[in-house]
Amino acid sequence: MQLSVPNILSLSRIIVAPVFLFLFLSKDPNLVAFSCVLFLIGALSDYFDGWYARKYNIASDWGVFIDPLADKILTSAGFIAYVMLGLVPFWMILIIIIRDFSITFFRLFADSHNLTIRTSNSAKWKTFLQFVFLAYIQIFIFIDKLNLFNLSKETIYKIIHSDFTYYSILFLTLLTIYTFYKYLRDNKSVVNKLFGFEIN
Repeated sequence: MQLSVPNILSLSRIIVAPVFLFLFLSKDPNLVAFSCVLFLIGALSDYFDGWYARKYNIASDWGVFIDPLADKILTSAGFIAYVMLGLVPFWMILIIIIRDFSITFFRLFADSHNLTIRTSNSAKWKTFLQFVFLAYIQIFIFIDKLNLFNLSKETIYKIIHSDFTYYSILFLTLLTIYTFYKYLRDNKSVVNKLFGFEIN
């Protein structure tokens, strides 16, 4: 494992995930607010590790693996927190988590056979939009816990429990299913070599 700056940032997201989840589900408003800040920092680190790697031409096989894995762990922590608060349906989050970690195991299995998996742009957009959605909700929770901008709890409740929230997570679920299919389709030669069937 190469501990370059991008890899350290990726590892930090893995560390942040359980800490965020523990603090977010606590009863202390200040700890919940802090967990939101922690999550947003973790999400932003995904941009900075990619920017740093491109700027200084730092790339490694470990980095290619750990970066998307860290994203999946952090977004999963956010989605699990929202399920536990009743903000999003469990079945949608289950689909998202199963898809995300299935791709990770697929990548590991391919690597063990010296086969390379290509990452699609749609999958990158999927991750970006997941972070945007999670951050959107957390910003309002942060405002609520610290009583900022004179927004009432009723107003914030209506915002985070709105139809917009439901249809946003539904869109992300459908996008997740699409990117799973596209992942397999873009890597159909690898799928054929590993599992012996064709993807149309």
